[in-house]
Amino acid sequence: MLDPKNKLERLARTHIESGLPPSATLISDLIEFLNKAETRPGKKIVMILEMMLGIDEMTRPITPEEPMIAAVEWEKSDPNKYKLHWEIEKRSALLERELSRYRFTPRAEVVMGGGGKGPSVWAAWWRGYESRREERLRMTAPEALELILKLTQIGDLTRLRRCGQCQKWLFARFRHQAFCSTQCQQRNYTQSDAWKAHRRAYMRRYYQKNFSRKQR
Repeated sequence: MLDPKNKLERLARTHIESGLPPSATLISDLIEFLNKAETRPGKKIVMILEMMLGIDEMTRPITPEEPMIAAVEWEKSDPNKYKLHWEIEKRSALLERELSRYRFTPRAEVVMGGGGKGPSVWAAWWRGYESRREERLRMTAPEALELILKLTQIGDLTRLRRCGQCQKWLFARFRHQAFCSTQCQQRNYTQSDAWKAHRRAYMRRYYQKNFSRKQR
């Protein structure tokens, strides 16, 4: 039986039901894990995520009616498409090899009795095995992997991305979000060619307005 102090925490961290989005707390813990993981198991999770996102990007041009099994037909008719399909197959095989190293055991515990008025509340989750836990992080490497795989199931994997300015991981609230903060967005804009051109034009107008007349 779980200690009463840990009941609510375990309920919040139980295995996510299929099709339901993860809680904001779990997402926050995952982002912190991706940005601060220092152990080899933690960095391996980051590598797996990057592999998955890379494969996702490669498959974007492929339509549903173009299955991988048909790729052999394009060796002569469409060499570029043939090369793309088999590169995806190769990377997918590498991903499968990495994922096969993980083992999860189903666990279930009663966390709250029904008090005679209804059924008890159960917590059910998958427990992963790891060699070393990340210090000062709430999420473990197996938990991070489980959540990443859950995001693939609900179509939200690509919401995990790196900030276009500081390169930290973020979970995009909006599909086109590219920065982790307003500060990074503004800093990135001030480094763009468009902003620099705007700044030069502004300075020319400022100089002409404030100094040209004085010289006359």
